[in-house]
Amino acid sequence: MPTLKEVLGPLISAAKHVFMKPYTIKYPYEKVPGMLEENYRYDPKAGIAYPGTKGRHLLRMEKCTGCSLCDIACQNIAEAITMVYAYDLFLDVPEEHFKEYGDPGSPVTGVAAALADGLAEVAEAGEVKYGYSHPVVPVLPDLKTVTKSDGFSSVRLVSGPVWARGIDFLVFSYLEGAFRALQGSGYSVALVEDQSPDKAVYEISKEGKAVRLRIEKRSMNIPVNKKSYFPSVDYGRCVFCGFCVDACPFYALEMTPDFELSSLSRQGLVYFPTALASPKVSTPPPTVNPIDAVMGWLRRKVF
Repeated sequence: MPTLKEVLGPLISAAKHVFMKPYTIKYPYEKVPGMLEENYRYDPKAGIAYPGTKGRHLLRMEKCTGCSLCDIACQNIAEAITMVYAYDLFLDVPEEHFKEYGDPGSPVTGVAAALADGLAEVAEAGEVKYGYSHPVVPVLPDLKTVTKSDGFSSVRLVSGPVWARGIDFLVFSYLEGAFRALQGSGYSVALVEDQSPDKAVYEISKEGKAVRLRIEKRSMNIPVNKKSYFPSVDYGRCVFCGFCVDACPFYALEMTPDFELSSLSRQGLVYFPTALASPKVSTPPPTVNPIDAVMGWLRRKVF
């Protein structure tokens, strides 16, 4: 039979710990203490690495030359970096058919709606909630964005830019489903101009009426990077080693203390250049448990 001391000893020990300051934190209800506020960065001329937290990258686009050395440094380690271009997407509608734009039964409107829906479906997981991975896509492109040239009225399909490593990859990632849906509805889709990676034009026709989907590379107007070629980072693969920062000879990459990079989708972990260039981007995990939230508050205030 256990003695009274053997029974009460563990209970007394546990009671003492109730009034002790906890060693653990209840993240995300409590913040991680002791995080360095400085960015991890490297001076290639002096050969000195400056200490800092290795969190989300900060891309200084005005210094990036598109040399791809960060991409090369990441190869065979995590392969998390991909060099990408910025693209704009336009729907070119012949003037004689443009008056039908907005008519639900018009083939012209059918093309615009199918392309916008296809882009929005891809964008839903990442862009709609956080705004990082994909362009904002309207349900139907806004007529205020119309420009006229060469007998066509051109409607911008996305607020963009759409970032991709090439036009073929952009079509595969964003438009393949929309093309299949159009072909299933009786449209024909044909590539009529291919000047990759700068421009491509697809002709989409039905009932004798044809429109053009025009994909053009956007210039970001950065003198040191005339190709407008920048790195994107997949944080589902990144190991935060910092080798990409060490490899950049132009001081274009740093790593920030921003470590909250949660996402409810795999694609939401891909940060394109405009997101990497933002000074502060945080996506903490959702805090949906009110009991843990209250307990976290009490632990901060009481202990």
